[in-house]
Amino acid sequence: MEKSNKKVAMISVSVYNRDVNYSKVNDILHNFGEFINLRVGYPMKEKNVSIIFLVVEAENDIIGALNGKLGQIDGVLVKSHIIKMAEE
Repeated sequence: MEKSNKKVAMISVSVYNRDVNYSKVNDILHNFGEFINLRVGYPMKEKNVSIIFLVVEAENDIIGALNGKLGQIDGVLVKSHIIKMAEE
């Protein structure tokens, strides 16, 4: 049986100037939707900021592409880390 190269990553996305940037972020997340297992958003409308927490299961290059596309948006901060899973 072939070993999967998929990793599980936790990604936090801070969206500043949300009235301008949120639709851009949403479009990217929609495009990567097949890899997103969990998406939780916390809009802080009074501060014009949104925080999005994601759990993603994909290969490293896909996780990197998602982080890169989100990080290219001015006013968006992305932090992620791979979760070490127990060997099966």
